[in-house]
Amino acid sequence: MNPVAYICQNRRQGIPVLLLPQTKAYQSYIILYNQPIYYYTKMFASIMRKGIYVRAALPFACAAMLLTGCTTPGETDTQYIRLSDAVCSFQGADNRPVTVEVHANPAEWKAEALASWVEVTEVTATSFTVAVADNDSADTRKAEIAVRAGAAEQTIAVVQLAKDHVFPRYRCHPEFQYGTAMSPGGHYAGGFYSTYDEEGNVNQHPVIIDVATGAWTALGPYPNGLFRLLQTMCISDAGELVIACNDGCVVMTPDGNYFRLEVPADFTGLPEVSQVSSAGTWVGWARKNGASCPLKWVDGVAAELPKPALNYRDEPIGDVQARGISADGRIVYGTTWDNLDFGMVYWDEAGEVHYVGEDVRYCRPVERPDGHGGTFTYNLCDGMWTTATNTNVSPNGKYIAGTYRIESLSADGFEKNERNYPAFYNTETQKTVVFDDLPGGGALSATSDGLGFTADSTFGPSSGKVVDIENGIVLGSALEWIESTYGILVPAGYITYMPDSRDRFLGAMLFTGGPVVEGINWYVGPAR
Repeated sequence: MNPVAYICQNRRQGIPVLLLPQTKAYQSYIILYNQPIYYYTKMFASIMRKGIYVRAALPFACAAMLLTGCTTPGETDTQYIRLSDAVCSFQGADNRPVTVEVHANPAEWKAEALASWVEVTEVTATSFTVAVADNDSADTRKAEIAVRAGAAEQTIAVVQLAKDHVFPRYRCHPEFQYGTAMSPGGHYAGGFYSTYDEEGNVNQHPVIIDVATGAWTALGPYPNGLFRLLQTMCISDAGELVIACNDGCVVMTPDGNYFRLEVPADFTGLPEVSQVSSAGTWVGWARKNGASCPLKWVDGVAAELPKPALNYRDEPIGDVQARGISADGRIVYGTTWDNLDFGMVYWDEAGEVHYVGEDVRYCRPVERPDGHGGTFTYNLCDGMWTTATNTNVSPNGKYIAGTYRIESLSADGFEKNERNYPAFYNTETQKTVVFDDLPGGGALSATSDGLGFTADSTFGPSSGKVVDIENGIVLGSALEWIESTYGILVPAGYITYMPDSRDRFLGAMLFTGGPVVEGINWYVGPAR
C-alpha cells in the first residue's frame, strides 16, 4: 500500500514506538521528528487533545498537523496536504516570522492569508513564512491561512494575543536528535542535531540554551569522524553538555572546548556519565573486571561507589550503574543492571549503599518448571526498579521516584506476572509511598517539597499525573496541572524534572508526525 494512503486510513490510530531507557544500547530504536516545534495557547485545547502537536514560533507556537486529504472517489492517485503546523500563535508585538513546511500532492499548492494583519511571504516549493503585524488592541485576535493543492485543502489557525500578555514559554526541539537535557537548577537546556554537507558527510551541532532568555550557544560543527554523538545525557548549571558517543561520553563546554572524565587506574575503557549536581559532581559508571561499576567524580577525580552485597533477586551482584544525583549532591541513585531487572539502589550522604524502598522489598524462592520435567529455584521479588533515567531524585535528595513491582507466577509456573505502580521513597524516613490507584505506571521524579510526577505506563508512556506524595493524593493529569498552575496549555506528555525554582521544568511526549509515534522532549521556561 502507498505509505500516504496507509497514513490516511490510520491517521487516528498511530503506530506505537516505545520511549526507551536512557542508555546507548537502545539508541537505534529511538526515532525523533526532525523539525522544530514550539508553543501554543490555551484556546486550542480541544485541538491538542485530539493528537495534534504544537510547534515553533518565537516567542509563541504552532501546532503540527499530520496531513489532510486522501484519495477521492474515481481517482487513482492520493491528493493530500501535509503541513508542519496546524496552529500558529504569536505574542502581541515583536514577533519573528514562522516557517511552515508543506508536502503536497499534487506538488503545486497555494497558501492564502484570510486576514489583512497576516502575511504569507517567502514562498518556496516546500514552505512559506507567516508574519503578523503588531496587535495594538486590547483583545486576542484570530485568523486563518488556507492551503490548497488540487482537491485537498487545509487551514492553519493564526492567533495573536494582546500586546501586554506574558506567560511561561513552552519550547520543544525535536531537531535535537536523541533527547534534550535540563541542568539541575534549570539554568540550561541542551541537545544536538546533525546535518549533511555537500559531500554527504555528517556534521554534528551541539546546542546549549539559556532557559531564562532562550539564547542559543551553538557549538561545532564537529565531523562524525571526530566522535559519533549518540544521545544527550545531561547538562550542568555551568552549561557543560554531556553527550554519549561511540566511545564513552564527551563533555562540551560553552566556550567550544570539550573534555572527557577519567576513570581510576584499575578500570578499563572510557566512562559513561549520566548526571551532574549543581556544584559539578558527576556520576556514572565504567567497566572493571568485566562488570559495570558505579563512579562519582568530585573536582574531576573519580571514586568508586560500593555495590550492594546481592543483586535485585538476592543473587551474587554483577553490574551496577550510578544513574542520577540530587541537585544538592547529597543522594546518588542507580540500578543493578542484572538480568534486565533494573533494581533501584541509592547511596546516602555517608556513601553507604541501600536498596530504594527497603521497607517494601520482599524476595522469596519458588520452584519453577525447567521445561524438561524438573524444576529450578527462582527468586520472586517485590521492590523498586527503574529504567535508565537520570532525573528520579528530588533536587534536595529527599525523594526518589521509581516503580514498585509485585511479582507472581502463573498457575503452571511458566509465566512470571508483574503489577507495576508509581512509588516514591523518602530517604529521610526510609518509607515508601505506593500509588496503587495508578496501576501500570511508574514514578519519574519529584520536587523537594513533595510533588511527584508519574507516567501512565512504565514503557512507552504518553501521559502522566501529578501527585501529593506525603498525603498519597493524585492531583490530576500533568497537562491539567500545568494549565491550572501556569496558565499555559502543553500539547501532550508528562513532567520528567522540576528544579526548586518551580518556574521551569522538563517534560516528554509522544508525537505522531508520520507513520510512527516518536518520543521527544520539551521544556517550559519562565516568562520574560
